[in-house]
Amino acid sequence: MKKILFHLIILFPFSFMLAQSEPTFSVVGNAINKESLSKDKRLEISKIIVENISNKPVYLVWETISNSFPKEWDCSMCQYGACQIGIPKGSFFKKLNPDQQGFIAIHVLPVNKTGIGVVKFKIYDKENPNHSEILTFEVEVL
Repeated sequence: MKKILFHLIILFPFSFMLAQSEPTFSVVGNAINKESLSKDKRLEISKIIVENISNKPVYLVWETISNSFPKEWDCSMCQYGACQIGIPKGSFFKKLNPDQQGFIAIHVLPVNKTGIGVVKFKIYDKENPNHSEILTFEVEVL
């Protein structure tokens, strides 16, 4: 009996760590969006969708890890639950229930300025930060 109890005590923390490492969300489709538009047009929306694949609600957090959009471009972004002017450093989604989808989207008005810009977001579950995805938006204005 002591041997069984000893093994349970040793294995319990490992099983908890393994359970926490299971992904709770996934990208629906591609994690990279490539867009091209002329300098007199606007990118109304470019969206990457994520889905809660767990059996409980999740709260996703995102951080901007790089942004090379030309400073002349007028940009904004939305995440599931809110929109912001510009490309902020980070924020969070409202609660995603099981099988529910959320998104990160960008909008670009190039103001007649050609160029190429890339913005990357790291997204993760605040309860399981070990699993993350990188969402990338590449925009070329001709």
